[in-house]
Amino acid sequence: MENLSIEVLATVVATELAAAHPQVDDALRDAIAARIETGMRRLARQERDACAALCLERQAMWEATEARSTIAAPLRQEARARSNEAQVIADAIRAGLTTHATGA
Repeated sequence: MENLSIEVLATVVATELAAAHPQVDDALRDAIAARIETGMRRLARQERDACAALCLERQAMWEATEARSTIAAPLRQEARARSNEAQVIADAIRAGLTTHATGA
């Protein structure tokens, strides 16, 4: 299945709704599409924010692990690396990036 943009998906849904209900004219169809698009963008933003928050929780966990005096030096380095990675992922999610680190 191809990936549709939010704008295209909202237009498709509104067009199908208009086809099923002849009383929906072009202006109303366009208004419905705009409302669907707005709602879907809000939902996508909330989901990105929740994912970024989870990454920040993981970052805090790894920072706390690194700070513990009972952790061996190699594990402390691993914790620091994982903390940094969680921060980078959170930043990418908040920015809405969808490409992989390889640029693909």
